[in-house]
Amino acid sequence: MIQLVITCVAAIFCLFLADLKAACSASLGGGISLIVTGYFAVQVFSTGGDFSAARIATRFYVGEVIKIALTAVLFGITIIWLDVAFLPLFLTYAATLLAYWLVLPFTLDTLVKTS
Repeated sequence: MIQLVITCVAAIFCLFLADLKAACSASLGGGISLIVTGYFAVQVFSTGGDFSAARIATRFYVGEVIKIALTAVLFGITIIWLDVAFLPLFLTYAATLLAYWLVLPFTLDTLVKTS
């Protein structure tokens, strides 16, 4: 959710400070981050009832490799086929990625219950 908020704020910020191209580029950068993070969450947390450590670790590593490849493909498509402003594209992607890593420690307490 925080990634979506950052994407919207960045797009509005770019629209007012620059132009529509910058706002669309910021939206695309944040959108790439949202897509790959969503994919990763589905890949890791949809275990189908198998909660063994080996199965979760395998899903995590496979999900991370595919997430990196998907990020590269989406950036490639965006840069090659669309007329984008590179700075808003990459800065919004970086901001949403940073937000993901900064918020993650606070959400782990609610996701992982230890006794």
